[in-house]
Amino acid sequence: MQTYFFQLDFASETVDDLEGVEHPDLEAAKDEAREVIRELAAEYIKGKREFRLHSIRIFTDKARSQLQAEATAAEVLTEVIPQGLLDPANAANCTSIHP
Repeated sequence: MQTYFFQLDFASETVDDLEGVEHPDLEAAKDEAREVIRELAAEYIKGKREFRLHSIRIFTDKARSQLQAEATAAEVLTEVIPQGLLDPANAANCTSIHP
């Protein structure tokens, strides 16, 4: 098991994971980073707050000198929300569903 350290890159601040998390490989660490992005986005949406996370960077050292991967919010959220749906120019093409 390898210890991976995450760094959350928000618009106005960077938050470092000081403890690290053990994963069997880099792919498992990237999966966790993507899940964290989805969970944070859901929390911000539920709280009607602006979601300002740009990415989560994954390192193998506390000093954060060995960047292994980066999961961007744009890439992760496009997996569940089509990019065109987020574009205000396409709002007229969307269909509303009412109960």
